[in-house]
Amino acid sequence: MYAYLNLLFNICSFKKRPQDIPHSQLVLRLTVLAYAVTGYLLIHVSTDTLSALLQAAVEIILIIGFAGLMLSLANKLSRLVQTICALLGTDALISICAMPIIATLNLDPNNILAFFAMLALMIWHWLVTTHIIRHALDKSFAFALGIAFLYIFSASQIIGLLFPAISSA
Repeated sequence: MYAYLNLLFNICSFKKRPQDIPHSQLVLRLTVLAYAVTGYLLIHVSTDTLSALLQAAVEIILIIGFAGLMLSLANKLSRLVQTICALLGTDALISICAMPIIATLNLDPNNILAFFAMLALMIWHWLVTTHIIRHALDKSFAFALGIAFLYIFSASQIIGLLFPAISSA
């Protein structure tokens, strides 16, 4: 388990590629579970239990669907398990880093330091996703950066439509 976490950390540090993840259904299941737990904990900070569970499930479906579509269009479906593991695993690690920042922003939305820390994590997430896509598709960094942006933007819009924030009047 430590070796796998270290591998995910190295992908987040741009030292390893999604191809370095073992092609294993067990690793995939454990990664989906880890993402579900961290996603739930992160989302539950600002919403009820059922909404957090549903949103975490929808996020998993979006990531798996995105990876499947992207790799299918590129005729590289043999990389699906490793790409899904890389996307979910690195996202879970970055989400763990985001937890104290989100908790701080929930307590004080005007905390400028927490705001910039969150912005840095969002940019890091975008770059890590770019890194994974670049190696999964064997495409240029610029191409992968655009695909990663389209995916992250589209996923956030879908989540926003399905789970609108309840604002107090």
